[in-house]
Amino acid sequence: MTSTTTLPAGPASLGLGLGTDADIVDGAVRRALVTPPDLHGPTGILQGGLAAGVLAEAARLADRFGAPLTSIDARLRRPTPLDAELTVEVRRSAAARFEVRTLDGADELVTGTVEFAGHDPVPRVADLVELGRVPFPEPVAQERFPDCWVCGPAHPDGLHLLPAWHAPDRISIPWIPEDTLADDRGNLHPLVVSAVLDCPTVWAARQAWEGAGFAGALLAGFHLRAFADAPVGEPLRVVARFDDADGRKIRARAALVDEDGIVYAVASALHLGVREVPA
Repeated sequence: MTSTTTLPAGPASLGLGLGTDADIVDGAVRRALVTPPDLHGPTGILQGGLAAGVLAEAARLADRFGAPLTSIDARLRRPTPLDAELTVEVRRSAAARFEVRTLDGADELVTGTVEFAGHDPVPRVADLVELGRVPFPEPVAQERFPDCWVCGPAHPDGLHLLPAWHAPDRISIPWIPEDTLADDRGNLHPLVVSAVLDCPTVWAARQAWEGAGFAGALLAGFHLRAFADAPVGEPLRVVARFDDADGRKIRARAALVDEDGIVYAVASALHLGVREVPA
């Protein structure tokens, strides 16, 4: 991997970096995106929620107003490799909206739209809020993605948010985020929020993709909406529920909530069933 001077993309402890130098290409801002070797989803591939969330990190460098994140709408077209120097391109489409894509050479990896217009009003997701109040389910050390930075039992520095099933199609994981995951205002970093809302949607849909004969499911579309700044050092729940499946297409929703019913963020995920997990 070539050497590039970078700024942290997310908490510095993650090791994701955005190049300090940028070029203007056809009206878009281009800079390097450097991925570390250990932020696995599937082994050797950047975890899907991080791959989507890094679009907002790149867009933030082009934002003039500093409003909180409103939304990320991402399409994951190819796996994002780890231990690589890639490219991220940001194009302003409106005052607080940006079109962003990451590339490996000429190949598009992730494309999407990021909006910084302040937090959305409180959502109507009573079914997800309810999962934030159920008794703690027993966590299970899943074996499909053992090295995943979020849900893998084998990652030495991961979050170890093991899937915990309240019902076969519903997940509720208790979590107290560490201070090292905070942003510069002391709140849980939005990039981390994006990461933790990906994996539970896979596990909420486990019966669907296993029943269809798939070895796993990979994130293909991700829509995140932010509603409040989440704290670190306080009890939270990462919850999810399966919605529907149509062939390879599997849909589920997740939220970051607390037991008082506060909703910090909600994500809708589209996963594609795969016959074997790539590396």
